Amino acid sequence: CMTRAEDFEAETKSRGEELQAIAKAKEVITDNVGSAEDLSYGLNQVSFLQSASATGSGITTHAALAQFEVVRLVRDLARKQNAPGLAQLASRMRLAFNSGAGGDVFAKVKGLIQDMLEKLEAEANADAKETAFCNTELAETNAKKENKEAEIQKLSTQIDQMSARSAQLKEEVAALQHSLAEL
Repeated sequence: CMTRAEDFEAETKSRGEELQAIAKAKEVITDNVGSAEDLSYGLNQVSFLQSASATGSGITTHAALAQFEVVRLVRDLARKQNAPGLAQLASRMRLAFNSGAGGDVFAKVKGLIQDMLEKLEAEANADAKETAFCNTELAETNAKKENKEAEIQKLSTQIDQMSARSAQLKEEVAALQHSLAEL
């Protein structure tokens, strides 16, 4: 249980960092895209990033840049934390962004992030329950141990008292036998 408690503390810290990264990814998506899905882009709205698409960068819009940054942020955190769950989330996000075939891609990514958050919260709850169980069991075990040690101390004291009384009675018997022998 002690190692489990230490593991729980480390997992809680790691999970907190994962949650912060996911929140940051959500914030980046919301800030950079906002309500971009409602806008229509005509041919007269060409930006510098869109004209750079001929070079093969693959980033043709502000939304694509935001998508790339979000995926990179989550992927880098996954590497830093050595978290396969975050790496899988980054991969799913990249696939969702790349597929982009209809529908709100950001809604899909938000759904993936929400699923990841729910999974992390469920794991945290399970870990908290297990830690609470271990703490309860450890407290009960310590209480029982203290009771048994107190009982051992009490019995040892009784043994010492009875041994002393036995020695005293043996001395008295020896003295009485000596007195009887003299009579």
